[in-house]
Amino acid sequence: MMRRNILSNPHLEVDKKIMAEIYTSSEPMDNLKILCDVHGSRFPGLPGDKAAVDYIIKKLKEYGCENVHAEEFNIAGWKRGKATLEIVSPIKRSFDVISLPHSIGEEVEGELVFIGPGAIPDYDEEKIKGKILMVTSATPAEMKRFFHRSEKYMRSVMAGATGWIFMNHYPAYGPPTGGINPVIPAIGISYEDGSFLERLIEREGKVVVKIKTTDKNLDIKTWNIIADVVPDHPVDDEYLVVGSHLDGHDISQGAVDPASGAVTVMEIARNLCKVKNTLKRRVRCMTFGAEEIGLYGSYAYAAKHADELDKCRFMLNLDAAGGEGKKGLNIHDFPFIEKLVKKWEKEMVAEIPTKQGVSPYSDHWPFFLKSVPCASNADPTTVRTGRGYGHTRYDTLDKVDIKYLHLAAANHTRVLYRVANEEDWNPKRKTEQEIEDFIKEQGYDRTVALADEMREYIKKNYKKIHPETKEWVERGGAW
Repeated sequence: MMRRNILSNPHLEVDKKIMAEIYTSSEPMDNLKILCDVHGSRFPGLPGDKAAVDYIIKKLKEYGCENVHAEEFNIAGWKRGKATLEIVSPIKRSFDVISLPHSIGEEVEGELVFIGPGAIPDYDEEKIKGKILMVTSATPAEMKRFFHRSEKYMRSVMAGATGWIFMNHYPAYGPPTGGINPVIPAIGISYEDGSFLERLIEREGKVVVKIKTTDKNLDIKTWNIIADVVPDHPVDDEYLVVGSHLDGHDISQGAVDPASGAVTVMEIARNLCKVKNTLKRRVRCMTFGAEEIGLYGSYAYAAKHADELDKCRFMLNLDAAGGEGKKGLNIHDFPFIEKLVKKWEKEMVAEIPTKQGVSPYSDHWPFFLKSVPCASNADPTTVRTGRGYGHTRYDTLDKVDIKYLHLAAANHTRVLYRVANEEDWNPKRKTEQEIEDFIKEQGYDRTVALADEMREYIKKNYKKIHPETKEWVERGGAW
């Protein structure tokens, strides 16, 4: 059976060249060390962001990519300040906490309410209004989809919470971070300290706490990187996009999420440049800026290049692709692509597990909304319980194993080569109605409308609106 698969592989010589190059090179780990140890978090507004962009551009030019450049765009950025959390009564105690990106700077005091992982029915205005709410990072057991932090936050605001505490549900990883909206002060707290507060509520009944944040929301600039692998003899003007965001959260190196994905994109570019004599269509290799606080980079690209997207035959999102696990695909409701991948999996003698689904929380999303056939790196054989050390200070270089960087590059480079060369490529592009229907089927139809609902809630119910909140309300958008 193995011999038959090899003999039936029409791209055998290309596969051999790609695999030999990938598995005899330390290039992705070498790049990862520079991005993480030299340039840090690469968070928008910090020096490491532009320095990392310059480094990647230099490397992509060395690999032989063409049209290598950065596209600058402005975003609603954020600058971290000191955050504190104190128990006012029935005891006195303070905790180590961190602000969540886009938190406003403000001081609030109120009774603490804890709702565990915060299932949708738990956001009860009668119970929450005028109080400070603590919710964990876990997805409630009864939910069939991932329950994102931003949705929990928005539901909390619309239930009348005046402050928000995001509790890590993993022990020993410290306070979690993650973007929210600039409406109420929001902080992250460790599992251990959150558990103490939970026990105090159980024992004493009423617990009053005070949150103080000193953060600043401000406009900043950041960048997308674009680099094209151009075939020696292109057959038409269609192209592919493969990308990962570059920015990590400011408290961490963001080694797995996202830098392992960014260096995988670089490795794909390097290897496709070595086989462009037989490549039939252009492959655009990208890193996106400012994903963690609002998918700003991918939205900016989709808007600027909207008139080109009808020629984009496929978009592959490799966010955090070099972490542990099998290197398969979450295909965003394109059964035609899954059938092809299953065929390619056999001829490649590889393991590429697949599933169909979509979520609105990474850089494939703006492409999906524009009806571009797309997929994301995934391991469908595992059940996700959360981020682990992701979005904490412990997402560091030592967590990344080169064998997973090699595997990600090996699988995805060869899949992209086949997509670029496939003549029988006809995944049906979706109509707006079909996109809406699939979003509803995935359980995100209300989720994607929450930001606008929250804006209306603020206009109707807030007598005094923080200046940064007012600016956010007037700006519009999903974040």
